Amino acid sequence: MKKTIFVVALSVAGFIAVWRFEPGPVQNTAAVAQAPPPSVTAPSTSAAPAPSSSAPPASATPSTSDVPSTRDTTNETVTTQGSAESSRYGTVQVQVTFTGARLTAITLLQAPDSGRSLTALPRLQEEAIKAQSADIDTITGATETSESYKTSLQAAIDARGNR
Repeated sequence: MKKTIFVVALSVAGFIAVWRFEPGPVQNTAAVAQAPPPSVTAPSTSAAPAPSSSAPPASATPSTSDVPSTRDTTNETVTTQGSAESSRYGTVQVQVTFTGARLTAITLLQAPDSGRSLTALPRLQEEAIKAQSADIDTITGATETSESYKTSLQAAIDARGNR
């Protein structure tokens, strides 16, 4: 009988310890996925015809602002920031890096430093990179933080479209 009371007491103590567990801070929330930087090449200047001896004087040639840009932007890297979204658990703000049209990295600029959001934010980043959008599921137990994250991410994606 004495052993039974001891085992039950230890079981209850263990259950309480697990129930009250709060994860510690996440060490690296800077970026979940990074693509290698694209190589940048200078635009070709061979598109313009070579001046001939009968060419008009230099003042009559079109300026560079009149010539349409031939720069290839399909692999251009663009970084945008989302809005800072507050909830009772803290503020979430993301920065998104695009290479061409592809979302390649998400960096947390502001994040709660305690609670369930510590484990939720890396999962949200991973899901957003996979989905290539802010249309991702919320994390159970961190619903408000998940909604703040998704709103900030959508604002960053929308800012990319305005460029």
